[in-house]
Amino acid sequence: MFHMKYIFYLIFVHWIVAIPQINLYFTNQVSESENYDEIGIRYNCIRLASNLDQDDLTRQISSYCMSESSLKFHIENDNSFQTFSFADLAKMNITSEDLYFWSTPIDITEEYQFYLQSNDSSLAKKIFYNCTLPRFGSMCQYEFCYYHENYSSLYEMIFSYYVDYLYDPTNLTCYTHLKCNRGYSPACLDWTEICDGKVDCLDGEYDEEHCWELEFNECKPNEYQCDNGLCVPNEFVEDDPMNFDCIDGSDEQLQTDYVSSEVYTIEPTFGYEDLMCKQISLTSSCLISRRLILMYSLFSIKDNNVSNECWSAYKCYFAIRTAEHPYITFNVINQECIPIIKDECPDMLYVPNIPVFFGHIYTAYKKNELSHPLRIEPPYLCSNKSFYDDSLSLVLETVLNNTMCFKVSRFTSWQTAGTPDFVQRFERSMNDIFRQIRQIHSITNFPLHRCNQSHLYQCRNSSKCILFRRLINGVTDCPYNDDENISEDTNPQLFAQVKHKYYKCHVTNKSIPQMALFNNDCDCESDEYDFCEDLDDYGNFTRRTISFQTICDGFQELYPIMIDGKNQTDETECEQWECDNMYTQCDKIWNCLDGKDEMNCDYSLPPLINCSSDYRMCVTLDTYKLTCLPINKTNDGIPDCLGRTDERASCRTPYGNSDAVFYCQGEDNPVCLYSKDLCDGYVDCLDDDDEQFCQKNRSFEMDSSICEDEYISFGSDAEKFLCDITKEYKKEEIKYFTIDGFNQSSENEVNENQQIDVIHTDLLDDPRCHRGLDLRVWLNKSSNPNFTSTCLCPPTYYGNQCQYQNQRLSLSVRFYDSVQSIQTLFAILIMLIDNTNQRMIHSYEQFTYLPKRDCKVKFNIYLVYSTRPKDMNKNYSVHIDIYEKISLKYRASYSYPVEFLFLPVHRLAFIINIPSEDDYSCSNKKCLHGKCLNYFNTKETLCQCEQGWSGQYCDIPHNNCNCSSNSICIGRASDNQSICICREYYFGSKCYLRNRICDNSPCRNNGLCIPHDDFMITKSQEYLCICPKGFSGSRCELINTQIDLIFDKNIYLSHSIFIHFIKIVPFDQTAAIIPETSPERSTTLQTISQATNS
Repeated sequence: MFHMKYIFYLIFVHWIVAIPQINLYFTNQVSESENYDEIGIRYNCIRLASNLDQDDLTRQISSYCMSESSLKFHIENDNSFQTFSFADLAKMNITSEDLYFWSTPIDITEEYQFYLQSNDSSLAKKIFYNCTLPRFGSMCQYEFCYYHENYSSLYEMIFSYYVDYLYDPTNLTCYTHLKCNRGYSPACLDWTEICDGKVDCLDGEYDEEHCWELEFNECKPNEYQCDNGLCVPNEFVEDDPMNFDCIDGSDEQLQTDYVSSEVYTIEPTFGYEDLMCKQISLTSSCLISRRLILMYSLFSIKDNNVSNECWSAYKCYFAIRTAEHPYITFNVINQECIPIIKDECPDMLYVPNIPVFFGHIYTAYKKNELSHPLRIEPPYLCSNKSFYDDSLSLVLETVLNNTMCFKVSRFTSWQTAGTPDFVQRFERSMNDIFRQIRQIHSITNFPLHRCNQSHLYQCRNSSKCILFRRLINGVTDCPYNDDENISEDTNPQLFAQVKHKYYKCHVTNKSIPQMALFNNDCDCESDEYDFCEDLDDYGNFTRRTISFQTICDGFQELYPIMIDGKNQTDETECEQWECDNMYTQCDKIWNCLDGKDEMNCDYSLPPLINCSSDYRMCVTLDTYKLTCLPINKTNDGIPDCLGRTDERASCRTPYGNSDAVFYCQGEDNPVCLYSKDLCDGYVDCLDDDDEQFCQKNRSFEMDSSICEDEYISFGSDAEKFLCDITKEYKKEEIKYFTIDGFNQSSENEVNENQQIDVIHTDLLDDPRCHRGLDLRVWLNKSSNPNFTSTCLCPPTYYGNQCQYQNQRLSLSVRFYDSVQSIQTLFAILIMLIDNTNQRMIHSYEQFTYLPKRDCKVKFNIYLVYSTRPKDMNKNYSVHIDIYEKISLKYRASYSYPVEFLFLPVHRLAFIINIPSEDDYSCSNKKCLHGKCLNYFNTKETLCQCEQGWSGQYCDIPHNNCNCSSNSICIGRASDNQSICICREYYFGSKCYLRNRICDNSPCRNNGLCIPHDDFMITKSQEYLCICPKGFSGSRCELINTQIDLIFDKNIYLSHSIFIHFIKIVPFDQTAAIIPETSPERSTTLQTISQATNS
């Protein structure tokens, strides 16, 4: 009886308290004999959505998995947790849903459901451990030390962990699947240092050996070529500055010295984990901590013939603290360190004592040249290999240890004020030299015999050649910078081939590289109005783009265009155009020069004097009194009011967006003032207009204008009027389409992106797991201590401390479907397979896709290889199957080859168009136990195997699939586990569990309820309603407005018409804030009934 009460108590607590669910996936033990460093099988994982603040753009599900066998931990039954057999649970009417909500591992939960359905006696004695958070796992053996009782979800806990966790490692993660000697401890190869354009291995060019192949990679016409040679869809370029589709960041114009502080305090996601910063010499990692560790480690190796005093002094010279010099100032460098160098060191010395550049170039210093502490002397470059080029302006000086040494002449000496800084004195100087050497350095193993091909460019006075795509790309690749200086005058034939990479300046007719646009330099040169078109993105857009909303609004935006011998702009021939409209009314800007667009506006202040609609307020020129001026005297070219407030065009210039200024009378050149210049005690107008009307002998002193908020209440009526009408208001640069009286309803709105409340917890002082999660493992009570630790690693890492970098594919995929299937729910299965006869499935991911919900979303997915390292003798491909989720009807398959196997991290980005048909059968007699199908995106075929068969031709039998009857079995993965696609409402590895969120029919009017999957687990609503025609709303509770179009019978109509729907984006016109998004348009093709003509 006690057991029954205890279980019911747990059920009751679950329903009244929101607590995290920590359900482990893939807990079935892998063979004990397996070496966990050599397999990539997922084991003991938690799965959750990531980066949910960006879920309207990208979605990523993250798996954090254990990399070492749990068999190494001696875990015994903990009597503090109750246990129940499956038979006991069934007698108490406990459901599998109960176990799921109690954070039971998915495998155990599904086994229990199978037991309930089959009454399999072999499972009756299977033991369930009744864990209490923070303990979880099959035997309650695991615990997150940073768990807090106030967390409401697993995502909230993990999100808070990474917010609190400043990733500032003291040791390095390493890529170990390539032979490479980095030369000094703790330096090791980083995945970003492979194919980064420089040799990092001291024992050979292994890290750059095959990278030349990327140079000859060709992209499709609808693709953008990343700087590293890989391809992404054009649609993905500059679409999301937080998520890069090119690993080098070139699709989002990543700055070359980019290092984001956010990388240390966010979850491991695509946008930060799979990113290279390859413009620095020591590493291409974007982590500052890695760069610093490598820099300090460079000085850890000393020549045995050099004294400790000498080496310590050189460290001091570069501002490295040592026991001998714990505190370094410029005086210390000048009075202590440089004298020791001159007394103790040899005349010339490698500093550091290992190659710094390209695996063979040392930097060396002569002690007699070290003099001034503020100035770093340029080093000598020494090597036993040829790297000399006239473009470097090197001077042959001497020989050191059998290496030829050249003096660097072009050198930036970074001086620091205050305290000497190691980064300033060493890294920046080295990076400056690195950029010069890189210009002359040819790509490793580049086939020079191909330099005469038509798509390659031969650098001037050099043996180096580069592909045309590297011309005019903002990066100097040729020794003499000729790849970035291609002129129409000097080389018209070549210029014609790269003309598309130039931007033609509208005003100056100058051609500048596209890469120079908006680079903070005015390359086009300014026009007469001091406007630079390549600096101002919005300004350039408005000057070149006709906008219906801003035509004839009193402000010239467009450049003049010669039409019929006349210069035409958006402000010519406006006599018949209504300036008083929904885009101009009541924004405190006089778009109509008589001000009628600002009449009858509620500005919450009573008028100073009452003027009728045919009059405007005015301060007279002679008496400085406030009066009413007839409207026919405004904008007539004759000033009647002080400051020409009746002649608003007086101070307007083309392309300006400011209104309301005070015009000084009697000036040869127009002088226009704003309210802050009026009545401030300083004469700005030649005739003293800005001070003459002001009150004299005030009872208080002012230190600024009467128009300031603190003084305006004491002003006269004339002062108050002029202060108000001369305030600077900015006209919106871009105005979007709207409709009169439009207001967005706040009803039925659901805040999808809820702010996560971060709960701060005390973390370990020295986090062990790098970018993974620290997990406590409780052992038997006789152990001392009775717990140990392991790590759950994201797909990017593995190892008992997540210290090794994983070989992986990172996929960025967007799906599109026809309008007819906009409400069809699809199951997407993405697999990494090898192209052997076995067609082994190395890893896979699956999720649901609903076009209505997800058509603009990119799905980010990691796939890993089942062996470490991957087999370089095999070919791999990404295979994608698409099924209709509700009916499990097959729709299509796609195949994408994995090329360039030498890349440790391979980014694949593509767009998939889901076909409306499903008949892609073919005839192939080789498919023995399956059906021949055509891939939708290639001319290749595949064999879709019957259950129980696998292999390229469905000729390899395997054990019966153990998917539930609510699914279809696709095959078996490399861990011998079945891959199941669940019918809608079912989930779990084998589809035995049911999601009952829709059981109570929350959708009204016969709407179809669809549970959200793992990619959207923190949505405020756990389901989505697919509404029938005529209804909408989050629960289909709203009746849609119906539009009936009836055409006259005399109008000849086609059989169908396009209907465009425009979603209005609301914005505050008075705030002068440019909206972030423009109106959204959707188009549908509607058939017209010939019988009814409607």
